[in-house]
Amino acid sequence: MTKDINQSDIFKFVSLRPPVSADKKKQEINFITDKRKPEETPVGKLTKKFDPKNGTKIPTQIKEFIQMKEFDLNYLQEDSNLKKIYEFITNIDKNDISNDVLLKGIEKILDEKLVVLYKSEEFQEQLHEIWDRYYAFYMLGRTESINLDNLTGILRIYHLIHLLSQEIIISDEQTLKSIFFAIPLIPKLFTDLPKLKVTIEESKKPEKLDEFKVKEYKNLWSDLVDTNRAIEELKNIRFDTKITTQTKNVVIPNKETGIEEKIKLSFFKNELIVNKKSFETLNKNTKTLLNNINISENNLQISDAFTKLQRKLETTNLAVSGLSDVRFMSYMPEEAKLIPAISSIVSKFGIADSIKFPIIIHPPTNVRSSIKPLGIGDLKVVKQTLKKYVAGEVAHIENVLRGEYKERKHRVLDRIEDIFTISNETSEETTKDLQTTDRFELKKESDETIEEQMSLQAGITVSGSYGMVNITAHGEFAYSKAEKESNKSSSNFAKEVIDKSVSKIQKRTKEERTTKKLHEVEEINTHGIDNKGKPDHVTGIYRWVDKHYEAQVYNYGVRMMFEFIIPEPAAFYEYSLKKARNNKIDPPPKLTIKTPREITRQNYWDLIATYNVQGVSPPPLPWKTISTSIAKDKMPLDGNGQTANSKELIVPAGYISKLGVWFDCSAYFSNYPRLEVTIGNKIFRLLDNNGAVGAVDNNYRSSEPYHWFWEGNPIQISVNSYDVISYTVNAYVAVELTNEAFEQWQIQTFEKILTAYKVLQTEYEQKIAAQEFQGGVTIPGQNPLINREIEKTELKKHCTKMLMDTYLFGNFDAMKDTIGTPPTPIPPDFDIFDALNEGKIIQFFEQAFEWENMTYLFFPYFWGRNSEWINKINTHDADPLFTKFRQAGSSRVVLPVRPAYNDAVMYFLENNGAIWKGGETPRLKDDMFISIAEELRNQTDDLAGAKPDGEPWEVIIPTTLVWLQPDDKLPSFE
Repeated sequence: MTKDINQSDIFKFVSLRPPVSADKKKQEINFITDKRKPEETPVGKLTKKFDPKNGTKIPTQIKEFIQMKEFDLNYLQEDSNLKKIYEFITNIDKNDISNDVLLKGIEKILDEKLVVLYKSEEFQEQLHEIWDRYYAFYMLGRTESINLDNLTGILRIYHLIHLLSQEIIISDEQTLKSIFFAIPLIPKLFTDLPKLKVTIEESKKPEKLDEFKVKEYKNLWSDLVDTNRAIEELKNIRFDTKITTQTKNVVIPNKETGIEEKIKLSFFKNELIVNKKSFETLNKNTKTLLNNINISENNLQISDAFTKLQRKLETTNLAVSGLSDVRFMSYMPEEAKLIPAISSIVSKFGIADSIKFPIIIHPPTNVRSSIKPLGIGDLKVVKQTLKKYVAGEVAHIENVLRGEYKERKHRVLDRIEDIFTISNETSEETTKDLQTTDRFELKKESDETIEEQMSLQAGITVSGSYGMVNITAHGEFAYSKAEKESNKSSSNFAKEVIDKSVSKIQKRTKEERTTKKLHEVEEINTHGIDNKGKPDHVTGIYRWVDKHYEAQVYNYGVRMMFEFIIPEPAAFYEYSLKKARNNKIDPPPKLTIKTPREITRQNYWDLIATYNVQGVSPPPLPWKTISTSIAKDKMPLDGNGQTANSKELIVPAGYISKLGVWFDCSAYFSNYPRLEVTIGNKIFRLLDNNGAVGAVDNNYRSSEPYHWFWEGNPIQISVNSYDVISYTVNAYVAVELTNEAFEQWQIQTFEKILTAYKVLQTEYEQKIAAQEFQGGVTIPGQNPLINREIEKTELKKHCTKMLMDTYLFGNFDAMKDTIGTPPTPIPPDFDIFDALNEGKIIQFFEQAFEWENMTYLFFPYFWGRNSEWINKINTHDADPLFTKFRQAGSSRVVLPVRPAYNDAVMYFLENNGAIWKGGETPRLKDDMFISIAEELRNQTDDLAGAKPDGEPWEVIIPTTLVWLQPDDKLPSFE
């Protein structure tokens, strides 16, 4: 037998360990280093000009540098001396390898002592030239296919010259081979470069907005912010009092005598004008906005200004609601966080409520710099080799006496008779009732009764209504008002479920089957021992046969291993289950408001339409103007000319008067008149003696603010006159809606929206329940092999995401959706250039790692989000391992690299995700990478040339074989 037939594998395993630190002597031989400081080299100085935040221009800068320096990859390729040295080294006999032989051979070619040559300025400059080219083309290799084999070969020859000049012992073929396969080490300065923008990233960026769209979005945000700010600032603006007068002489006939008399007529106009200092404190954008709607410091009327601003705000919100471009949010200014109900705009564009504005787009983060190989995995195989068969213990002893004949017959009869009868009768009857009735009743009852009675007990009778003023003169004054408002809003939701459907199924099945099977086998063996005529007894000793194996562990090489800690590995899988479960039934729109305060005048229309809300009242007006009038005529001019009159301005429910009262007055008078109008805490002296005064009483400053009047606090207006024939006073007041009244409207509206939302949610849940009921009996879980594939696929996805840039992962779209018009739609097709670019990345990730040999471990649920603990701990599956996957709060994944891709993966990590496009890959000048590279050098992926690991041991395996020994002596095991 050959050894190959006798040898077989028992099992394989990977022994994970940290890389062994490279021996300094071996490191000096196996790696090539530049003795200069990286930052002092010409290429190092070039890197200082790179933009640290954007590496897009780096390839162009490197190309310009290469062109300026006239660098090329074929540098010194035609140098005859270098060729001769290479031929000398490759043809040297392995028995002649020594420092002396190498020195003499190279010095003969160069015609110069190596020690002198190495120290010469010309040699060092040429070495520096090689390194500068190597660095420049190395960095260019991130974006273009660069083959550094020529420069690497030249560096290795110079490396050999360096070692010989330093008297490093080179005495065997392996050492010389290591020198000729030495790897150039690259400083981190040339690997830690700003991130390049990959083509796929560019293709996945949203289409760049044109300048007109950008301007439109910025203007909308500016209008939203400025208009909201203006409305808030106008609520706090202050007003002063200003009175203008005009007096003229008039002639009117005396009604009693008919004689014309000369009297005077004065007009008084009391206005509220904006306090200059208060107006100056307004934001400049507020002033600009007011100016655009033709409102200035001189003509600002608060109710008119508010009305125009509210209209502008409604127009702006309408324009925003018509947008669907999420890029609109990227232009949101910081001040927009103060806009009331900003959450409505946020939810419209599908941005999570948890995001704090303004939106900050973080630059792509390179996590690869944090990913290091976990260690080295030795692939080991236990092999067994069959050495021999050895007789073991006694199995049986057969004795035959002298002259005896012994015969044994062995009869085996195997008879099988099956009679199989089936009788199956089934009767089934099912009765089921299902009837569903939904009744939703939203009932609103609103009764409003206003009773107003007036009686005057002091000379005239007045009946008035807010707005226009109707006056009927009568006499005596007394005023009483009874207002009763009843607003009842009730929402009743009743659901009745009566299950009534009669389904009667009667099934009767009867099956009879008889099978008869007879199988008979008879075997007769005759065994005889004939000892007739023999002088001695016969004894036969049968012994068991044992196999003897030699077991040995063989090391077939190493694998570079990476470790990843993945948070909540089943998160996407659980999400997909929920989406798939309810994909046919649309859930109600998410409730975008959480408190009544988020309801505004601008968004309540959208909320009503979204949730189908009924019975919502419009918001109360923010400002109202109420007025009243006092008039008196035919007053005598004799000594009894003293008269007084008064009236009240009633502040409506839910409003407050802050700004004060303005009025218009006209009066006919003669002689020495006196006319005063008292409003609230202000006294206005209009006539005094022989003319118009038109000023506030000296005891009151014109800038003194009016007292505030709330609901139920009437504003008293009084008129005192003397020697005044007649007068009229028209008074006006602007009242502002109170915060409490507006909040009451918000609460009522919120309750109705919430009720409507609950109705939609209930209907949705009922549809889901009905769908699940119709689904019938479901079998929990699925094939465990399918579960293993799901686990591996999800973990593979997460590991790939950590190795790949986040902005790039998940953005592969070589296949394009095309637009066609029925009846001949165009099927999807892929873009050739995108497919080529994406294919290189896919090929690298799929081939560089041994995904099939990935190992993983799931950690408990409490390593995940606290909000998901309850869901995870109550998640179960028929497959116990799959239960661990779904409950896992985190997981540990150990991933091996294919030996053929060791250098490519290390280059990928060293160079910020760049994939090496050709030639032998250089190495990063880092202790860990050097140790790993040292262990991985010369390793292959085949299983040939395995090295024994440890001492072999013997394994004895009993068999069922029996051996008859040639004699009758019993074995001794002493």
